[in-house]
Amino acid sequence: MKSGTSGATALTIAAQASAGAAANANSHPANILVLVSSSGWPVTDLTKDHFTLMEYFEVPGQQAPFSNNITSFRNVGTGAYLLQVKPINGAPWRSGHHLAQILVSSADDRQGQGAVKLIIR
Repeated sequence: MKSGTSGATALTIAAQASAGAAANANSHPANILVLVSSSGWPVTDLTKDHFTLMEYFEVPGQQAPFSNNITSFRNVGTGAYLLQVKPINGAPWRSGHHLAQILVSSADDRQGQGAVKLIIR
């Protein structure tokens, strides 16, 4: 929460990843489900621009991260957001545990963050 935003409540973020069609040596998208709430209430008015995704800890052989490469975004209207990600520049996935930080900010300056582990086989 920024100083000066009295009464603002931080966003609570929960995230889960699934490889979907992503696999070693291909460049298909992987899936991330992000749940966003504030004081227990779903936050339903976010857009792709409210999400920042940063991949950390390089997987051996991975040519490029998937940081901020959200290739598909869907707001289902219940505080759930479906993101699909791929490595940047069309690089292929490599097997391993890909760890990422998800940062979410709202139009009224509330913020939250969470972590997600994407396992590629």
